[in-house]
Amino acid sequence: MKAKLVLHHDDPPCTARLDANGNCPECGVHPDMQSTAFHYYCTICRVPLKNMTCIVCRTAFEKPAK
Repeated sequence: MKAKLVLHHDDPPCTARLDANGNCPECGVHPDMQSTAFHYYCTICRVPLKNMTCIVCRTAFEKPAK
């Protein structure tokens, strides 16, 4: 199963998941690309993966093709 790439704000202390418009719901800014990071998410539980495995359902994922 392929993991989903999700964009996060990566400007400490804020590390929130960005909304569909690319805005940060925690601090209200639209970060530039230098202040963002991609995280892999479970497509079933919608939680971040740890070592490409879901911590909730224990499903193993593959990295999506570029």
